[in-house]
Amino acid sequence: MKQLLLVFAFGVLLLPMAEHKLHFIQSGQLHGYYVLTPDTAFSIAGWLSGRFQQKKEKYLNDNTGFRPDLIRLKNQIEYSLFDKLNAMGDVRGKNNCIYQGPYIAAYYGQDYVGWQAIHDKAVKLKAVQDTLQRLGKALIVAYLPNKASYWPEYIPDELVQPKVGMTNYKAYRQVLDSMGVNQADLEGMFLSLKNKPKEPLFALQCIHWTMYGAILGGDSLARYMERLTHIAVEHPDWSEIEHSDQPKYDDDDLLMHMNLIFPLTKETLAYPIMKPVRDTGARKINAVYIGDSYMTKMVEWGILNKVNGQCEYWWYFNEVYDVQRQMRRPMHGYNWGQAIDRADCVVLAYTLMNLPSLGNGFIESAYNFFYPNGKKVL
Repeated sequence: MKQLLLVFAFGVLLLPMAEHKLHFIQSGQLHGYYVLTPDTAFSIAGWLSGRFQQKKEKYLNDNTGFRPDLIRLKNQIEYSLFDKLNAMGDVRGKNNCIYQGPYIAAYYGQDYVGWQAIHDKAVKLKAVQDTLQRLGKALIVAYLPNKASYWPEYIPDELVQPKVGMTNYKAYRQVLDSMGVNQADLEGMFLSLKNKPKEPLFALQCIHWTMYGAILGGDSLARYMERLTHIAVEHPDWSEIEHSDQPKYDDDDLLMHMNLIFPLTKETLAYPIMKPVRDTGARKINAVYIGDSYMTKMVEWGILNKVNGQCEYWWYFNEVYDVQRQMRRPMHGYNWGQAIDRADCVVLAYTLMNLPSLGNGFIESAYNFFYPNGKKVL
């Protein structure tokens, strides 16, 4: 019996090595950002210096057979037994609601940049809006909803603060409103719908809004764009809804990068069936969207690209994605001035966590473009 156990244990230890060499089972890939160490070639100099051994050890560790499965098993055991999440920045709240720390900090105003910084940026933003308006274009600042402000009751007790202080969201709303800058407050809209939504606007295991929430928000933003640009467009019909307890469209993005075996909870989410828009040949709104990751569902997968002709999504003002042509390129070297010239509407859309870096440099770049040395060009 002891010999059988010894053979079994030895076989288990050899399995990862055999899988590494033979690849007889395909493990599911891990989610999230990680870089696997490449293999290294042997050299006498590397051996003598020790660099070869270090690189080889990292390579073997990263490419051990069944490594993704073993990591998921380890993560599941640590979560199930010790409530430990092995995902950077993730916070488990009440009711199995998962947050990320910076979103909670933004809700409480712990990342508030100060009135002066917001005022200074608002002055430049107003100047850019005025110039675009003279060119027959609209500019909108859209506040995208924040999970922590939508569900503050689920924030874990150790992170609950005595009160909510001044936030970047509140300050921008007040300052930009006083200056007459166009604003679409989807954060306020979602809070007003909290106790009466027909379908879930957020998911417990997702940091972003649900696909349903993104379509609802995008539809509201599109109607505001129509009003400012005076371009009436036909909206797709999305009244038919499918429901599923299997999340789609990254509605479980936090769960995925936790790399667990089992979900934290079961949710039934809504997925509108978006019917094609009739091609009547009528003009559509040419739009440029500058924003954070919340924009992805709303622009790429949601409703906005259906009502746009030109539809460019400038991710953090760092990467250009032409949605209609499905082409990506770096912002560096891109003639964004020409893209603005083609656009009817420019939208800056950020969730609360990213308001400290509103525009990611676009506001300052556009101001310097239209007002070099502080002088008006147009």
